[in-house]
Amino acid sequence: MRTALVYLIALAALAIGAFFGLPEMFASDADGTEIETKAKPAAPPVVVAAVRRAQFADTLEALGTVVANESVEITPNRADNVTAIHFRDGQAVEKDQLLVEMNATEEAAMLTEATAVRDERRVNRDRAVDLHENKMISDRELDAARTLLAASEARVISLEAQIADRQVRAPFAGVLGLRRISIGAFVQPSTVITTLDDLSVVKLDFTIPETWLPAVRAGQTVRATSDAWPGETFTGEISVLDTRLDRSSRSATVRALMQNPDTKLRPGMLLKVLVERGEEPVLQVPEEAVILIGEQQFVLRIDESSTAQRVEVATGRRRPGTVEIVRGLDESDRVVVEGIVRVRPGQPVRVVATRESKP
Repeated sequence: MRTALVYLIALAALAIGAFFGLPEMFASDADGTEIETKAKPAAPPVVVAAVRRAQFADTLEALGTVVANESVEITPNRADNVTAIHFRDGQAVEKDQLLVEMNATEEAAMLTEATAVRDERRVNRDRAVDLHENKMISDRELDAARTLLAASEARVISLEAQIADRQVRAPFAGVLGLRRISIGAFVQPSTVITTLDDLSVVKLDFTIPETWLPAVRAGQTVRATSDAWPGETFTGEISVLDTRLDRSSRSATVRALMQNPDTKLRPGMLLKVLVERGEEPVLQVPEEAVILIGEQQFVLRIDESSTAQRVEVATGRRRPGTVEIVRGLDESDRVVVEGIVRVRPGQPVRVVATRESKP
């Protein structure tokens, strides 16, 4: 009896609920015909980002060695004793500045004699020209005077060259190294007197893998840092790429030129080099916008009516936070980056924010 009463109460409750729920499930048209209606689901909120075209900022890190723009070991041309030294350690010198003199006493005496003979023969040549104009000597006698003068002038030039060979001069402007000789020392052509480096501009040599060859070119900017100067960045410009690759490492040597007005960079220093790919801008999207389904990749593109469309894309390189888009999207398309799990293709969405693209 009690069980039957419970069933009657339950049936009454269902009847009352159905009575009050029917108006919401059905509506009448103009003729009074009842039409079944369904409640439309709310558009899910999403955050979007614009597809942008920019440099991908793919960076290569390498180690480079500083080389002087011009560097030479100063050695004498002749073997003789040093009679004078005209420089000090670490001195900045100009091109052709006199550095060392060697014994040239004998050559100097012969030059004095040769100069006197030359001057005498020059007077004789001038006298012969006057006599020849007055028809007082023959052409042969004039030619002989001229020949003697030419021989004397050649002798003077030869002795001046021999004396110059006993003077050591700077071949270019730069900074000298340590002095390695003393006055009175006997030097030979193999003796290193000092070193000379042009440090106003330095060369930075580093290597890149062969896969980077299409991305590196002359004129491209590089940045470098040194443990000797923490917090300071040195910039330079690539001047040339070596024509050959190393067979063992398959890498190419790149040379960059860097201005060095404060001479902070010294030959032999090790620098950390950063090189960015030199290429045209490419399309990019945030990496969280790309959906991987099997071997295919998709994004949810938002059209003008705020409807999500699933679009297959081809991707290229990746870096943290960004993916290169090779095919499938156009510049300024919008893609979903947050709320992807709530969106179905063909479904309207509600854009609540637009993420700013990273530079």
